[in-house]
Amino acid sequence: MKKRISAVLCAATAMGGVLAVPTGAQAADPFPKGFHAEVANEEVNLSFNTWDAPADLKVHVRKKGTTTRVATITGLSAREPECTSSCEDPIPPTTRYFSTGPLKLPDLGEYTLDVEYDGTEGDTVLHQDKAALKYQLRPVFENVKASDSVSLAQLDTVVSGDVQIHDPRDSSRKPFAGGTVTRLIGTASTPVTTDAQGHFESKVTLSGAEPLRPHAWAEGWYYVAIDLAAELNGATAKASPENPSVSHRRARITRDATKVTGAYGTRGKVGGTVDWQTPDGTYKPVPAGMKIKVGSETVSTDSTGRFAAFPQFRADTSWTVVEDSPWLYGSGPQVAVDTTAGTLLSGFRAAVDQYKTVNVKAQFERGEIPAGTTALKVDVETSADGKTGWTTRKSVNVATQPGANAAATVETTLPYPGPGYVRLRYAGTPAIHGAVTPAVKIARTMTAIPRFDAAPEPAKKGQPLTVTGTLNHADPTWKPLPDQSVQYYFRPTGTTTWKLMGDSRTTADGTFTKAFTADRTGSWYARYSADTTHFMAASPVDEVIVNP
Repeated sequence: MKKRISAVLCAATAMGGVLAVPTGAQAADPFPKGFHAEVANEEVNLSFNTWDAPADLKVHVRKKGTTTRVATITGLSAREPECTSSCEDPIPPTTRYFSTGPLKLPDLGEYTLDVEYDGTEGDTVLHQDKAALKYQLRPVFENVKASDSVSLAQLDTVVSGDVQIHDPRDSSRKPFAGGTVTRLIGTASTPVTTDAQGHFESKVTLSGAEPLRPHAWAEGWYYVAIDLAAELNGATAKASPENPSVSHRRARITRDATKVTGAYGTRGKVGGTVDWQTPDGTYKPVPAGMKIKVGSETVSTDSTGRFAAFPQFRADTSWTVVEDSPWLYGSGPQVAVDTTAGTLLSGFRAAVDQYKTVNVKAQFERGEIPAGTTALKVDVETSADGKTGWTTRKSVNVATQPGANAAATVETTLPYPGPGYVRLRYAGTPAIHGAVTPAVKIARTMTAIPRFDAAPEPAKKGQPLTVTGTLNHADPTWKPLPDQSVQYYFRPTGTTTWKLMGDSRTTADGTFTKAFTADRTGSWYARYSADTTHFMAASPVDEVIVNP
């Protein structure tokens, strides 16, 4: 039953059900971890996070905005969770499910639900406003169906059904005459109007590129995903016929070339056409959007049945070209792949830290390297605009073995050259194809503490000592940097270790201040450790003599 409960809970969202928040533990509440109450259509479902069943469980129904109860439901049905592989486990489940069944109330309208059960000390525990119920007329689909099957040779189908208006007071139904049914196939939405009997029928001409769903009862078989929706009083009914099934047709794939050559890490081009066999044995181009797989790449055909894929060269191998759609079957020619020496830089990351150090890292892959090669040089380059004026700032030698398809991590640092862009680049040789990463922007805002003072000077031992200063940043001109944390450090005379004494935040004009008690002679300074967009800053050192 767990599966049914899950489906009911999902439907609650569509019907306006309110998800209850577990209450805090009460002194006499046997369920301190709380419970959930949810509404699906006219049915209330409760789930308790314990195996112990609540005693004398009741659901009270109140008209929204009033205190008067219009109904009290007792004898709720217990529902067991769906059996899983752990059904033989002697440890019982940790959740109990209960349902009111469809509620029967005299009047339509909006209601509030309260949940009641016995407490641990013989008293009553009452949780108010645990869910909201919209008790209203709502649409219901019946007899929804579609044509049995379609194929590229038969792309027409008919979707039909009936929409009834359900009255929860007596479970009666009447036709939803003149109602609107929205038919959704992929991203195409079409409105259909019901007749006087609530019946609708819609002819659909498919293209062969519509989204498909697998049949639950037949592995390898698919049907066209047609979603129907009807709305009344804010309540939405949905339906999806498990038809029409797709009958596949034989495919014929023609390659533009039987062999491609390219450097390791680059991408080759494999093109061609795809045709399907008609009932009389002739072939026609497949519709636009048909999926074709080339190696590990999946692409779509255009309106003439042509495709173009760009797999990556990784080794001397072959790429199989095959249909990747239930509308087709068969065919699978191969394209021979000749991979030559090359490199690939991937996973590039670059950032500048608060100390003006640029950190760069990437994976450097090499393949089909010729004999005699023992190392390749990767350059760290910077540019002001990320397009021109690239300057090599540092080089990293990467050990390389001939013929090996291997990867190594390139990781290094360099001083911050100023705002701009950074990349990694292996220039390559006539025998080995080069590689370059995308450019990554590196920039932080400069900061400074131009004013700093510890006073009074000299200070008297045991008396107040106040440290003040101003934090500015270049944004883009120098201005105060407010609401930032500044740390204060002290080093007694004759020692070498700085001790953190406290911190405070800057005000709107960038000022920071903090009072201490003068203890002994020594030096003070302030430090701004920076956020993710600024550099750190340190003040000048101010020595204060402390007299007895």
